[in-house]
Amino acid sequence: MNWDDMRLFLGLARNGRVAIAAKGLELDPTTLIRRVKKLEDSLNCKLFELTNKGYVLTSHGIKLVNYIEKAEHYFLEAQNELHDERSHLAGTIRVSVSEGFGNWFLAPRLPEFKRRYPGICIELVATSGFLNLNKREADIAILLEKPSKGLLVTQKLTEYYLYLYTKASLVESNLPHSLSDLSQFNLVSYVPDLVFAPQLKFIEETALSQLSALRSTSIHAQYQMLVNGAGVGILPKFIAEHQQGLTRLLEDEIHIKRTFWLATHKETHSQARFQAFINWLTEEVSGAQATFCDL
Repeated sequence: MNWDDMRLFLGLARNGRVAIAAKGLELDPTTLIRRVKKLEDSLNCKLFELTNKGYVLTSHGIKLVNYIEKAEHYFLEAQNELHDERSHLAGTIRVSVSEGFGNWFLAPRLPEFKRRYPGICIELVATSGFLNLNKREADIAILLEKPSKGLLVTQKLTEYYLYLYTKASLVESNLPHSLSDLSQFNLVSYVPDLVFAPQLKFIEETALSQLSALRSTSIHAQYQMLVNGAGVGILPKFIAEHQQGLTRLLEDEIHIKRTFWLATHKETHSQARFQAFINWLTEEVSGAQATFCDL
């Protein structure tokens, strides 16, 4: 058993797909599988199960990941003490985020992170739903609820506000002053039975549910409907006020507060590349508080 075999094993463990892992490790898929099989033979145990979702770690594989990542942590600590941290940090970080935060806040800022840390590969998974940190589907997650299970390190990233918005030109001459004035509008909202997190069920917190609706599972699609005059809808401030076109309505009556939580694996939280990303992200969010909340 040697470190290079363990490094290749770790690459497959973090990606699950042979083609993706092999590309990141700069070798062909056949070689990767052969080297992982060699490691399994040397340890006399099975490290992966091949499923329709790719290569999934066995219980032995999960234990080995924990041991290797501990060793990787100390190796990177030593490397950072001997070299410039930014130029020598390397590896992949898979980040699971909501569609809104990922597309509207994080993605535009990632090029700057990459310029700072050219050796770190960021895999941004920004969808309606989250990958499972406890199953190691991701390394870091920005969540809508503080996790209560698993060996995770969590911290509050930021609060953010949501308001009712509509296309500004729709209300230039007739600004609504109460919820009853909204009867003429369509409601743009989530599909109720496909909402992936209870924190997004904010329509139930208002008297808007009686309006005729246009619905989508995508917050980006909802934004596009609203800026094109579809009606009224509740959006996070950091999306709705990203650029001109929408205006707030009835903010004294409809004013919702939510929280983003940052979570990492307890075993990998202190590793240098994860700390670099976490520190960078918290600085970016801290410096953009006016984007999320009314100060």
